[in-house]
Amino acid sequence: MSRSVSTAAAVIIALTLAACGGSQNDPDPGAAGQADEVELGPLDEYFQQMYGGGDSVSQEQQVAESNRQMVRVEEIVAACMRDEGFEYTPVDQSMNSTSFAADDLDVQWGTKEFAAQYGYGATTDPGGMQAASEAEAADGEEFVDPNQDYVAAMSETEQAAFYAALYGAQSEVDPAADPEEVVEYNWEDGGCQGKAQHEVYEGGAEADEFSALQDDMGALYEAVAADPRLAAVNAEWASCMADAGFDGFAAIGDGETSIYDALNAIQEEAYGSGDAVVELTEETAAQAQADVEAKTAELTPREIKTAVADYQCREDADYDAISQEVNVELQQEFVDSHKAELDAWLAASNDAKS
Repeated sequence: MSRSVSTAAAVIIALTLAACGGSQNDPDPGAAGQADEVELGPLDEYFQQMYGGGDSVSQEQQVAESNRQMVRVEEIVAACMRDEGFEYTPVDQSMNSTSFAADDLDVQWGTKEFAAQYGYGATTDPGGMQAASEAEAADGEEFVDPNQDYVAAMSETEQAAFYAALYGAQSEVDPAADPEEVVEYNWEDGGCQGKAQHEVYEGGAEADEFSALQDDMGALYEAVAADPRLAAVNAEWASCMADAGFDGFAAIGDGETSIYDALNAIQEEAYGSGDAVVELTEETAAQAQADVEAKTAELTPREIKTAVADYQCREDADYDAISQEVNVELQQEFVDSHKAELDAWLAASNDAKS
């Protein structure tokens, strides 16, 4: 992952979710809805000032901001491509976004009632998100890239140069050589798209200026996760899960991860992954989709049972209260030792908005 404002923001989201027991896979973590209101840590408050969010931001405002960012990305891409010697028509990405309101659910996300009905939300389509997305796709116009005719008129060499400028030169990675190797993303290798996304979603030059501070925030997240108080809670939770019939889990989050791993395995069996993508005809694609849907449905009872036990064991171990205590305490220590840098970052963020 590149060092960026989005990285730092993700750290703070993770810290806040650790305190409230939220899922990293919630469609809208800020509105996911825990049963109890969560106390913001002092570092959370800095990010709230810089980026807003929280319950005061409506879904309509979130969607509008998301669409504004997508438009800005395309504008930057178009200017960058002109500098590279190509024409580029900005793409309207708004038709590809689907909104979801947690308030539309009949139960509150993050509660035991939610777990009993939807598990982790991995296979159960809470609130009909997938159905709504499919309906929007069916009702909407078919997407047409406004650049496709321009690119189609090029020679193969020109097309390769166009896509290299747009997405960056694609390096050849051999997963068989070292399947465990993690390729670190660098926006500078991502062409005009990388440049635009870095500026809009990662803060651009502002993010680069405070990259050392963001590295320290990453260390803060690791310190929270490694705190002895949470180690004791994780051990109690794992013992509780084993008693409930779920062996092999070591820490809170493993239950949810096990379901998403199983879901990914279903997808990969049907469609392949990486260099081993399965080539499908129209007929075999329909069969593959049917197989995925059937196996996903078979996974749902296991998901719900795991989630319900997970919720109960977290509650028995008093995870939410203890993790919030650790989170706020370590955030305060971080703010006390980095206040000058944080104030400078907040000032730079406010200047960038004006």
